[in-house]
Amino acid sequence: MREQDVCLELLLDWLADERGRRFEIERTEEPAPGVLAAVATDGARRLAAEVHPLLEPTRNDAWASNRERLEVQIASGLPGGYALWLPPGADLPAGGSAEEELVRLVREVASALEPGQRADVPVPVSIFIKKQQDEGSLMSVSGGLNRYWARLSERARGTYDLDSTRLHRLPESAEHVERLCETVWERAAAIESAGQWVEIETIDAWTVQRLAGAEGFAIIGRPPEELADVGLAVRRNLRRLLAEATPRLHESGAEVKALVATGYYAHMEDEGATTAMRGYDPALYAGLDFVCLVADGQVKALMEARVARA
Repeated sequence: MREQDVCLELLLDWLADERGRRFEIERTEEPAPGVLAAVATDGARRLAAEVHPLLEPTRNDAWASNRERLEVQIASGLPGGYALWLPPGADLPAGGSAEEELVRLVREVASALEPGQRADVPVPVSIFIKKQQDEGSLMSVSGGLNRYWARLSERARGTYDLDSTRLHRLPESAEHVERLCETVWERAAAIESAGQWVEIETIDAWTVQRLAGAEGFAIIGRPPEELADVGLAVRRNLRRLLAEATPRLHESGAEVKALVATGYYAHMEDEGATTAMRGYDPALYAGLDFVCLVADGQVKALMEARVARA
């Protein structure tokens, strides 16, 4: 199963659940490499949709091959369809105990899901605190906890460096963040002298979801080096795919036209496609009913025509 198949199914589920439009696929094709086009109907109207990756396909053949191998390994004996959404910056293990543990965790969480559900796979990681000096009240933070540096500094008694670069996606639970912050404060306070450091074990949340209709397993993401700074690439690629897809969708003659972009973000709130859309001339996507982003197992409408809301 490909990431495009996952995103098409999520679009159709979103149209049914959020917009009351239940479409069934009539046919699919690939008008270009990495692009999935579909025609669907609800009995009265036809939907033409195209699914594009927001970034170029990976050129890292070794990473792609390892992903395919893991997909087959995880899917073996696991009934239903599933998608694993990698957090940006996280890498796939290739052999050894780390691979065995990831496969076990993903299968364990996935097997407990009902169709349409999503959950966190708790991948073990460590973060590190180093005390720089006794004076001050500052915690410099790199990595996944960076957004909480001010909060963490409030109760710091001294100056610290917190390395959370192995942490790529925090669970959505506010309670988890609160407990982790408490642990950081407690362990930091226990460091006796400058230059000492401590390790804290925590989890990186990799999202797995069970699909309602598909079969198989898809790992959706990119190698870490391809997601280091994607802002400019998103703006450029989104403009390009709008320019390519909009004429084809118009030519379909369907009553409803949708463009879907696959994003690679830790959480939907981190996406940069909305900002990119605001900078485009609306003529670029005129006539489309929906422009949607799919990321972390969720769907967000970047543009929804007024007639489509009716």
